[in-house]
Amino acid sequence: MTSAWRLSPPGRLGLLGVFVLIAAALGGCATPGAGESASLCPGTPAGIPVDPDGCALYSDADAVPDYQDQCPGTAPGIPVDPNGCPVDSDVDGIANNRDACPSTPIGTRVDARGCPLAGERIAIVTNINFDFDRAVVREDVKKRLARVIQLLKEMPEVDVQIVGYTDDIGSAEYNRALSLRRAESVRDYIVTRGIDATRLSVSGRGKTDPLVPNSTPEGRAVNRRVEFVVR
Repeated sequence: MTSAWRLSPPGRLGLLGVFVLIAAALGGCATPGAGESASLCPGTPAGIPVDPDGCALYSDADAVPDYQDQCPGTAPGIPVDPNGCPVDSDVDGIANNRDACPSTPIGTRVDARGCPLAGERIAIVTNINFDFDRAVVREDVKKRLARVIQLLKEMPEVDVQIVGYTDDIGSAEYNRALSLRRAESVRDYIVTRGIDATRLSVSGRGKTDPLVPNSTPEGRAVNRRVEFVVR
């Protein structure tokens, strides 16, 4: 019995056969977007508004998607924190891009510019000690003043009063004079480090307002100090 079909001679494969072969070859290949919507961001949470590529929206172009952005209207180019809000380095409620004093010590009350209010103490450096009955700025004291000097450079809008204190050895009158000389010595040194003298005033308060009791050598050393108060 003769077979009901036969192979086409070489070169005689019809166009229909070619199409069938091509379709068969492509049948196992996925077509982009077939069966599900194509997305460049397949991990985007369900229900989140997306752009035509399937990615979360970034209205203010700050690299924080809108659904996580607590400050979606931030102007372009402003550094933001992980919440999408302008960075506030000193945590004073004034963002760095609007803060005239972005290095204000944390906890200091500030004005609308972000600078410390008058009367605020920006540095109480208890390790700024002097030898007994001396007003010369020691080398170790200069090292401790370095951070205060840097702070003053970072806050050029701020003027300060340098207030000197002593321990309780000696009369009140003597200690007031000594504390003033110490404050003047600190001011003069700070001026040599590039701070304008017009930003600095001095006062001496002697043995008043001790930070700790003067009953021990350690306590007296703590109370021999200078403080920096915004004018």
